[in-house]
Amino acid sequence: MKGKIAVLMALLFLTATFGMVQSYSFKINSANSVIVLPTTKIANGVPLHIGEDAIAGSKLGAFLVLQGITEGAYAVKVTVPVEYHSVLIEDYGQYYKLNTIDMPDVGLNVSDEPVGHGIVVAVNFSRVFYNSTAKKAQFNDRSIEIIFNENTTPLKLGSENTKIVSSTVNGKDALYIYNYTKGKGMKKIDESLTVGIWKIKFQDIDTSGNNMLVEVSSPYKKDIKLMYEGRHYILYLDSSNNEHYEEYTSDPQTRINELLKAGVKDMLVFNPTNIFQGQNTDQVIYNYTYYKKLRIYQDGEIYSGQWIWDIDPANNLFTLYLHVNTSNKKFPKVFIDENDMIALPINGGLHIKAIFEKDSKGNVIGIQGYKFIRIDSLQKTVTITVPKVEVTSNVEEFIINDTELTKLPSNKNVIIVGGWVSNKAWKVLESAYGSEMVASIKNEINSKGYVVKILRNPYNSNYRVIILAGKTHKETEKAIEKFMAGF
Repeated sequence: MKGKIAVLMALLFLTATFGMVQSYSFKINSANSVIVLPTTKIANGVPLHIGEDAIAGSKLGAFLVLQGITEGAYAVKVTVPVEYHSVLIEDYGQYYKLNTIDMPDVGLNVSDEPVGHGIVVAVNFSRVFYNSTAKKAQFNDRSIEIIFNENTTPLKLGSENTKIVSSTVNGKDALYIYNYTKGKGMKKIDESLTVGIWKIKFQDIDTSGNNMLVEVSSPYKKDIKLMYEGRHYILYLDSSNNEHYEEYTSDPQTRINELLKAGVKDMLVFNPTNIFQGQNTDQVIYNYTYYKKLRIYQDGEIYSGQWIWDIDPANNLFTLYLHVNTSNKKFPKVFIDENDMIALPINGGLHIKAIFEKDSKGNVIGIQGYKFIRIDSLQKTVTITVPKVEVTSNVEEFIINDTELTKLPSNKNVIIVGGWVSNKAWKVLESAYGSEMVASIKNEINSKGYVVKILRNPYNSNYRVIILAGKTHKETEKAIEKFMAGF
């Protein structure tokens, strides 16, 4: 019977130590480990070298801190500036229009005429000069023009969904700039849809299933309305803050355009496409478009800097031009040297740059021509190597004495420094692994002088219990050094 027990204990020992990773491929550092140092100073009247074991254990602690500092490779997205250049455009007094042959990467739908979605970006070179005194390029009034129609809004307004509408306000040509939002969805009875300043609460559906009662409310008033499936409803706030409600049996686009030209402040076009009663629920499916006026510009008004509006409501054309007026300090002459560019006030990041002619000494003597330059940014994924740090945030819990360890933790590696005479933690080992296994480790120390024993934690196999012990402090130090050398 004793022989069977011995065989069984040997198998248990092999099972435990089979988890030993001779190459130490497991992850261990000060953040996931605890070091248990001995405290017994006298055994049978013989002083023990506790101080030397503590010094060796401290070296082990420093080593584990360093084990937690590694290099990690991370993929990150960075923004990289890029430039696209046109061919050199010579100046011979012509009215030049940018095209995709001279600049394939222009980034805008440029055209010779402002039709469809085409935009005209033009330079009147008869209004551009080389100033030999200042040795700079000089741009005069209307030397640069950007012309477009209501189908295209190349403006820097902070939104892709913008619409511009030309009109006449108080006898002066003007344009309104609107932001618009399109949406669709489905609501049940007693649910609400809020768009802009309006809230539509769906209250009841007629048994016929083709109309419904809704409560329409805004900061200005609240009404009960009857809405029909397939019809269009326009709710708008006019320029005098008067609220209106209109119903149409067909697409009211003509009326929408009229209201936009009239300068409405807010407008919701609501279309219930399907009203139905189900077995357990009543629902409405809808589409809507919401317009909000951002601002109004009038003829001759500043858009930004020295860029001025020229509005043509008769042809629905809009021109932004560079304005120079020496009698007004707001519009001085525009000069650029070889380090400057003129930024166009539209989307796309377009600039105009002068290419200067120089003599053999590097002095500017004239202008070779001009280039359009588009400045953009691209996102690129790059791999960077940076330190990865995993270190303990509590030294008091990282290095403890043997009286503090009453059981093996399930969330840490445990390193026991020193033999069973000096380190009381061996009693915890007996509780976890049994006296037979612990006795075999003691025999190995007595026969070999020291051990580096790595066991799997019985409470969590992801962690290890490591015994670094010798017959003397010199041999314990040797066990620690051998363990550290394995990484």
